[in-house]
Amino acid sequence: MSTLYDLINILPCSLLTVMLFGRYAGIPEGSLLSYALCLIFSSGMILLRNTKKQNRLRSIGIVSVFIAGLLLAAGREYRQLFITEYFWVINLLGLSAAAFVFGIVMDKNIWIRRAAAAALLVYCITGTILGQKISKEVFALVCFVLLVRLAEEVQRKWEKNGCPDIREHITRISPFLLAMCLAVCIMPLPDKPYDWKFAKNIYSAAASCISRIYGYITHPSDDYGQAGFSDKGGFLSGLGENDDEVLRISSDNNNITDLRLIGCISGEFRGQEWAFDTESESCSRMIDTLETCCAVRKFGSSSRSDLLQGANMECETLFYNTRYIFSPAKIRMGFTKERNDGLNEKNGSIISEKRFGYKESYNVSCYVLNYDNPNLEELLNNAEPISKEEWDQAIKSENVFGKSGYSYVDYQEYRSEVYSEYCRSYGISGKTAELLNKIRSSSSSRYEAAKMLEAYLRSMEYSTDCGPLPDNVSDAESYLDYFLFTSRKGYCKHFATAFTLMAHELGIPCRYVQGYYVHKGSGDDIIVTQNDAHAWPEVYFDNAGWTAFEPTPGYSVSAGWDTVNNSSYVFNSHDPYSELYSKAEEAPELSEKPESRNSKIDPLIFIIPSLSVITFLILLCVISRSAAKNKYKRMSSHDKIRYLTQRSLRFLSYLGFPMEADETLSEFSDRVMKSDRQDIKDNLGFIPVYETALYSDRQITEADLLSAEKMNAALRGLVKNSKLRYRILLMISGL
Repeated sequence: MSTLYDLINILPCSLLTVMLFGRYAGIPEGSLLSYALCLIFSSGMILLRNTKKQNRLRSIGIVSVFIAGLLLAAGREYRQLFITEYFWVINLLGLSAAAFVFGIVMDKNIWIRRAAAAALLVYCITGTILGQKISKEVFALVCFVLLVRLAEEVQRKWEKNGCPDIREHITRISPFLLAMCLAVCIMPLPDKPYDWKFAKNIYSAAASCISRIYGYITHPSDDYGQAGFSDKGGFLSGLGENDDEVLRISSDNNNITDLRLIGCISGEFRGQEWAFDTESESCSRMIDTLETCCAVRKFGSSSRSDLLQGANMECETLFYNTRYIFSPAKIRMGFTKERNDGLNEKNGSIISEKRFGYKESYNVSCYVLNYDNPNLEELLNNAEPISKEEWDQAIKSENVFGKSGYSYVDYQEYRSEVYSEYCRSYGISGKTAELLNKIRSSSSSRYEAAKMLEAYLRSMEYSTDCGPLPDNVSDAESYLDYFLFTSRKGYCKHFATAFTLMAHELGIPCRYVQGYYVHKGSGDDIIVTQNDAHAWPEVYFDNAGWTAFEPTPGYSVSAGWDTVNNSSYVFNSHDPYSELYSKAEEAPELSEKPESRNSKIDPLIFIIPSLSVITFLILLCVISRSAAKNKYKRMSSHDKIRYLTQRSLRFLSYLGFPMEADETLSEFSDRVMKSDRQDIKDNLGFIPVYETALYSDRQITEADLLSAEKMNAALRGLVKNSKLRYRILLMISGL
């Protein structure tokens, strides 16, 4: 009964452990082999637990010797094969052993059993509400465990005249509980699961409230501090880590893999910080979009989708407290405003009239430029002037025709403002001027100069722990001297600042941008975290618009997709400008393919473990019999006769005459004497001798012992000659 109760208590625990945690240990999910091994191993440990110590040690020894012989015979090749392909079996046995130990602990303490049942109940309820997939097998096992615990609690609380022993009661009703759980597995699943809408609404409202409070407490303003987006333009002495999710973006264009989401734009540097103007009304972002669209349209209709693609993005804010709308540079402001209320552009930044909190959303319509297209350089360098007719056609297609700020005259004024606002000279030292003169003399176009400047900065060191700027850094000249020739390390803000200031000195319109740079993962949605906060420069190209550059080491320059019309185009092709300051490392040669293993199985892999077990049993038999003889010699006469009687009774049970539990020795002797086995009846004389020693004061003589020993040897001989399995049992047990 104890063994059955252990099976009921421990086996479900072992299976649940493998099903729930097996994937973390590399165990194949849904594998019948893994479940079978778990059941066999757990059942074996339960049986060992409920056997005598001698048999337990003997069984453990046999298994250990067999495994050792198997490892010895397998050889290095098969051992390596096991390690690389079947090592999950070891993890499986470890999980099963842990579940076995936990089952024993549960058996000792009722409160641990109650806590485990409560945890399983919470797991099922929570998983159902959150829509997590719970297999029918796992649910059936959980139901079985919960029903067993419920039956145990009922048995404890009720007064009854039936079976008072809880273990016996659980063992008796377990077939019915098991049948109920099997019915759960057999029953077909409904077409649609119950959605628990009311529970989800309660959970969503509570989570939204808590997260909103968390957002206001941790992010009281738009400045996200040490890690994350900041609307402040100052430098930090170091960057921390913050993996809070900011945005979840879903897009109708799956080609786009990288996104630069603009938050703030600036062209004014104040020595140790950038100034962001979020008060002045502006239309610059939409005018930039229109200019780029016109340039792409004029460049060639066959390659438009290779250079520029549209996207509609739904952005859900998470741990957030901000009024900024983060979007790609080429925003379609007319369509975006139609989908959102209260949005306005403030000098390049898109600002909402309300703050966004947890699980609020906005929609962005935009274009994304393909920075990986090899024709992009030609487009930027050779973009033709845009006529009024072409401009009017563009503003009509973007649904901003007739709206203030988007006319052709406004576009011409915008181009003049770009050079006055984003191409100012701050003054530089002679050393910086010498560096820029080398770049100026080596480049033949604005694009080439910007790429050379980008490559120079990318050859420096990226560091999130670069210390604060010295007190003597008070303007662009001192900043560039310190960063380029003294520190030579920093994070994105340092590199973007240096690029922007140096581009200004080269006569290139350039602006400083802060926002997020995120790469799309394997899922459908794009997840933006605080760690994705980034700063980069954007360069203006006449008649083509603003284009992002990436001077920060370690960050990807590309942000595009494979082209449709250029079959020779290679995604993420090599950047030729990087060769000016660094040498590309050669790819390591591929190792030779290993020779295939010999599929023929060596018979020694079976012979050696079997011989090891046989040798172990022989040694165990010899040692056991020798130990038993020595122990027998040291016994007193009464102990010897008792020992011989126990052995003889065991031999009689092997011969088909087991002694009943409520039977006395005399009754047992009378029952055997009525049989037709004369060879057995002739060897029952040890029973009166044992009764005499047990119930009288008469001393056991040498003749008594000699007679009992002869009868014991005779019965052993009968067992030995009866069946082969008894002969093996005698050898293993050392009788």
